[in-house]
Amino acid sequence: MHKLPIKVCFTAVVTVALVLISHSASAADDTARFVGQWKTTTPMNGQMVTVVSVHDASNYTNYVLTPNGFVPAVTGTFIAKDGKYLATSPTGNLTGGYRFLSNDSVILTNAAGQPFTWVRDNTSLPGVTPPPAEPPVVLPSAPPTLPDTNAAGRTTHNRGFDDDAPAAPSDLPPGSSYALVIGIDDYTSPLPKLKTAVNDAKSMADLLSRQYGFQVTSLLNQDATRDNIFKAITHFRKSLAENDDFLIYYAGHGSYDRDTQKGYWLPVDADPDPLVTSRNISSDDLITEVRGLAARHVIIISDSCFSGDLSRAAGDFSPSDGNQAYIHRMERAPSRTLMASGSDEPVSDAGSQGHSVFADLLLHALQSQSEKSFTAEDLFVSIRKSVLSRSSQSPQYTALRDTMRSSANPASHASGSLDNGDFVFNRNAAAEPTSDRH
Repeated sequence: MHKLPIKVCFTAVVTVALVLISHSASAADDTARFVGQWKTTTPMNGQMVTVVSVHDASNYTNYVLTPNGFVPAVTGTFIAKDGKYLATSPTGNLTGGYRFLSNDSVILTNAAGQPFTWVRDNTSLPGVTPPPAEPPVVLPSAPPTLPDTNAAGRTTHNRGFDDDAPAAPSDLPPGSSYALVIGIDDYTSPLPKLKTAVNDAKSMADLLSRQYGFQVTSLLNQDATRDNIFKAITHFRKSLAENDDFLIYYAGHGSYDRDTQKGYWLPVDADPDPLVTSRNISSDDLITEVRGLAARHVIIISDSCFSGDLSRAAGDFSPSDGNQAYIHRMERAPSRTLMASGSDEPVSDAGSQGHSVFADLLLHALQSQSEKSFTAEDLFVSIRKSVLSRSSQSPQYTALRDTMRSSANPASHASGSLDNGDFVFNRNAAAEPTSDRH
């Protein structure tokens, strides 16, 4: 890794870094709360890089982990006051806002709206003794400000908002986008080999990463075993933040047991006997795993036979038509959705440009969307008629029921319903739509 790009990127990302989030808005100088050593992992130059930031009463030094160990990247001054921060360094001044999650765990949001999770840390750095964390300064409480009330003594400036309630994930800025992309062609006989699934997966991974900023994990052919797929999902269960987005893309064989009325994905090590399902991934398995994910938005895109069995409910289509206020609302509210290439039916492995019918249209739509931000429902509506006209498949887009963690939206969970958000795709600023097909 070259030193100059590390230093430049590190300055741009990490001097903005300790923009931290607390349960209540700060009303004083919080610089002392940052004294100590903090650690995060962040994307940089196309890879995940570990960063440590060491703060004393007014200064900070950031270190980045390279193949040769931690090296200093930037030094400057840092103040945090009244919910805002200023970090100065030889390369410039950077600002943002902060609130603490706890005294030892924080989420930052920089001026570009990028969130980063930091935790207090005791990593041994060359020649550095971490300063002890100072306790937060406790100021005298200000007299409470009473809300405006009407004659009945009820507040008139809100509708049941609890000022003391912790911030819901929808109040946090958008997080990072992650994808698990699975593609399998090389099945063991008597399961027939596929021709386009791996190509579909590779093209999807490249497009999500290059144009939409996803951090992609791919499992292809012999790597796509049942154990590896669940290990990957477990990794994301442990690492996703509540404002992150997570996409699972699957291209491979599917099966449906009509006696038990269960649908399955067939990993590369699936048993060829259709009645032996212990190596398969059932719709129940996926629902359980999705329920355990902390991400604000989760979408499963499944291009396999019988993939619509994951949800039997029909979707009501409400495209955004480019309305940015609507898209913003969809992005703030949590969602768990399924986009399937077909319903309870076989789907085609053939199409054009070396892709299945569904994948070819989906990739083209992702490439050519004119809006910078659009919902997954917009994406589905844009391809649905073409899939229907070019194949015998009936593509589906619908919510995955009973998959929302209670922490994902406390208010809607308490009422027993899900605020209807949707997965939102945000194209990189430098990426322009194109009409080319792969």
